[in-house]
Amino acid sequence: MAGNMKAAVEMVLNSGFQLSPDAFEYLASKRDPDRLVETALKSIKGAGSAPLVLDRSYFEAIETAPKTGDTRACGRMSTPESGPDAEPRTSAFARGPMRGAAGSQALTNDLAAPRSEKRTAVPTGSALLEADGVRLISGLERITIKGKASDFRDYFRDRLKSLSTILRSRADVGGATTASQVPDGLKWHKVKFIGMVNSKKEFRDGTVVVELEDEDGLVKVTFRGDDAIKKKAARLLVDEVVCVLGATRNGSSVIAEDVIWPDIPYRSRTPPASSDHAYAVLTSDVHIGSKTFLRDNFERFLGWLRGEADEPRLNEIASRTKYLVIAGDLVDGVGIYPNQEEELEVADLYDQYKIAAEYLSTLPDRIKIIIIPGNHDACRPTLPTPPIYSDYAAPLYSMRNVLMLGDPSFVNLGGATFLLTHGRSLDDVIPFLPDCNFREPQRAMVELLKSRHIAPIYGEKTPLAPEPKDRLVIDPVPDIFHAGHVHVEGIAEYRGVLVVNSGTWQSQTKYQLSAGIVPKPSIVPVVDLVTMKTYELNFS
Repeated sequence: MAGNMKAAVEMVLNSGFQLSPDAFEYLASKRDPDRLVETALKSIKGAGSAPLVLDRSYFEAIETAPKTGDTRACGRMSTPESGPDAEPRTSAFARGPMRGAAGSQALTNDLAAPRSEKRTAVPTGSALLEADGVRLISGLERITIKGKASDFRDYFRDRLKSLSTILRSRADVGGATTASQVPDGLKWHKVKFIGMVNSKKEFRDGTVVVELEDEDGLVKVTFRGDDAIKKKAARLLVDEVVCVLGATRNGSSVIAEDVIWPDIPYRSRTPPASSDHAYAVLTSDVHIGSKTFLRDNFERFLGWLRGEADEPRLNEIASRTKYLVIAGDLVDGVGIYPNQEEELEVADLYDQYKIAAEYLSTLPDRIKIIIIPGNHDACRPTLPTPPIYSDYAAPLYSMRNVLMLGDPSFVNLGGATFLLTHGRSLDDVIPFLPDCNFREPQRAMVELLKSRHIAPIYGEKTPLAPEPKDRLVIDPVPDIFHAGHVHVEGIAEYRGVLVVNSGTWQSQTKYQLSAGIVPKPSIVPVVDLVTMKTYELNFS
């Protein structure tokens, strides 16, 4: 993709919009597509309603309109898949919107425009809060971004500041300086400093060389020696913030002796004072509308929640279930990947959400349902992601026991703090983390807790929005960390935090078959919020 075209596409995505395929082709044929996009985005600000997809006719109207006239037009929006960007890496504090906001894959999505062009406000769900044991910490924020170079610089500054503060709260990081403060010209001087990983190179002999940076400079760090330090170096992810201990070879080069991650503190649990057990059911990746949606298994699951199981013990757990948490991809969506229509049983996005609401409406009102978006849902593609668009999911918003939140969200349910995210960044971090794989996604989730960040790598498959504050930093530390996305159920515990990936209700797709991904569908983690004991129920 040419540089101007790449800038144009990412300018659109960073502004909260997307392109239809015909708009993509039209812009690609222009000499200065970035300028055309910039003009179009300026015109949107003065429009009475915001489009959901910018299609070809929108840009044609912009280009053919008199320069002194009104260039507003209507458009439509889709949700593109992003891909890796192989451009040379520059300092995070000098990056513009050329990396990570979206990749270079063609925008082949075809999400239809909402039936009402004017965006409806998202209800706050206040009826669910407090009285029903639901205390919202975050998840309803809606922040407008412009995607300018300065926005990305401010975003990384806030990430560095936030994670540096967490690091400095550790006793073993006391007295640490920053990367630019490493003393110049002092050979074998002991140093301890905090920085963001700007680049990483691995060599055949096991040596790893990384660059750590702050706002004012960077220092090259070499990891070599025993297996312990090499193992820590292999674990380093680009764009995460760490503290390095070592000795200077000169002012711009350090031999590392140790590396410290922000990590989470150990959490001790007080024995429950009450025997009044309440349960939270965790699930995700339902994919209603897909031909591979496991309808019978899902209906059997809903029947259990209604108390229709044959086993009294299961019915007792169902009767004490207070919360159902769905971590994204409630529906299969439309135009998410090329030729998706061939794998859809329900090809209308509105109908997919209508069916989802009909399913969930069969549950007792005492069960509070919390839903966040996934990459197949009708939502902004960048993280953080606001709640699913109410234009498409209106039947869900009308349900009194449903709370629609964004990704990520922090919410306290029955006294336990949940961190909810769909888990898109697992696609990025698993290939770079030793001893992690897609068969055990919970292991990679534990590593995200160590990094204290939901999506530490910038510029891979997960597009990040350059908001003024990095809301992907994991703070506060949750009691339960819940994600999905990879379609493989898995549970772990790390330093007192329960880590859950909740699997799927979809059998293996053609794409998963070609990629060698074997899902674990129809397995539901159920958490006792008093004891934190977890049960895995299989509805296959």
